[in-house]
Amino acid sequence: MPTLKGVNLTILVGPVAVLPVPAAVVDALESATVTQAVGQRSGWQLTFSFSKSSPIAQTLLPSGYFDPLIRVILVATLNGLPTVIADGPIMRQDVTASATPGHSKLVLTGTDVSSYMDLIPFDGMPYPAMPSFSRVALMLAKYAMFGVIPVPIPALFESVPDPTEKLPSQKGTDYAYIQELAKAAGYDFYVVPGPAPGTNTAYWGPQVRIGVPQPALSVDMDHASNVEQIAFTADGAAAELPIAFVKVGPISIPVPVPDIGILNPPLSMRPMIPTKIRQIQTERLKLPDVLGALLAGRSRVDPITGTGSLDVTRYGQPLGARKLVGVRGAGLAYDGLWYVRSVTNTLTRGSWKQNFQLARDGLVSNVPLVPA
Repeated sequence: MPTLKGVNLTILVGPVAVLPVPAAVVDALESATVTQAVGQRSGWQLTFSFSKSSPIAQTLLPSGYFDPLIRVILVATLNGLPTVIADGPIMRQDVTASATPGHSKLVLTGTDVSSYMDLIPFDGMPYPAMPSFSRVALMLAKYAMFGVIPVPIPALFESVPDPTEKLPSQKGTDYAYIQELAKAAGYDFYVVPGPAPGTNTAYWGPQVRIGVPQPALSVDMDHASNVEQIAFTADGAAAELPIAFVKVGPISIPVPVPDIGILNPPLSMRPMIPTKIRQIQTERLKLPDVLGALLAGRSRVDPITGTGSLDVTRYGQPLGARKLVGVRGAGLAYDGLWYVRSVTNTLTRGSWKQNFQLARDGLVSNVPLVPA
C-alpha cells in the first residue's frame, strides 16, 4: 500500500476474486493513471520499475500473475475516505528490459469490467416481447461474478415488439449490442467502479446533468484557489440543431429537436446559436419510434468547453466525471455550473493530480452562486 502524501493507494489483483499485491509489487510501483470520460470505456495504466532478480521478473511474470484478462482493482484513500478509481481486466502487458540494474519497466494497461462483456458474441440470442431495458438487464446479469449492479432505465418512448411480427435478436457481443440499444434510445452506457471495492455500477440510461454539484473549481481567488490551471473555448462550429421530418398525412413537417430535457437542463443563460442543421430521417417510423428517434438524434456536442488540472489534496476530494461542478473566479462569461466530461487521475509517490474537461451549452451562469 504505497503512501502518496495524504493518500493511500491499494492495488488488488486476481482472476475474479482479488487480493492485495505482494510488497515487492508495491515497492516497484512508479505511477498509476486512470481516465474516466463520457462516450468511452474507462482506462487505467500502472508503471513499475524492477530488476531481473526481483519477484516480478523471477516469479510473477512467468506464473501469469499479470497476464491479460487478470482483474485489477485500484482504491485510493484520501483522509480516510476510500474511492474505487478503477476495476477491470489487464488488456496489455509491456516489458522494457534495461542494462541499468533496477530500471527495467513493466507497464500494465487495462480497462473497466465492460471489456469482459466484449469477449464472446451471442449472435441470434432471441429476446421475445422484451423492451430494450429488459434485454440490457438480462445481458448484464451474466456478469454478477464481477460485482456488476445493473441500472437500466426504461426508454421514454418505445413500443414493445410483437413476437408475431418481429423477434428481436442479438448481434455481436453483449457490450456491442448494449451500445447499439443505447444509441437507438439516445442513451449512454458505461460502467463505474464502486461504490465498494469489488462492485461495479452498470448504467444504461439518459445522460444526467442534474444533482448536487461538486465543490467549486476556484481560480484567481488567492488562498481559496484550488486549480493549477484552467482554460475555456467557445467553438461555434460545434453548435448544431437536429431537425426531424414528421409525416402528417401527405405533408412532412420539420420539427427542431433542442438538446434540452428534464435530466439535461440548460447550464447557461446565453446558449450558443446553432451554426449547423442535421436532419434525422423519421418519416417511415411509427409514432413511439419517431419520438425515440427524436430523443436519440439530439445533439451531444457542447460548444463551450473547459480544460484544466488540479491537485486532489488541495481540492479536498477527487473530482468525479459525469457530474456537475461549479466554477468561480473565471469571469462572468464562464463562471457557473459545468458538466464534467472527463477526468484523468495521475498518482505518483508524493502527489495525486487530475486533468479534467468540462462542457456546457453556452455562456453566462444561470445560477447566482455555486457551492464552494
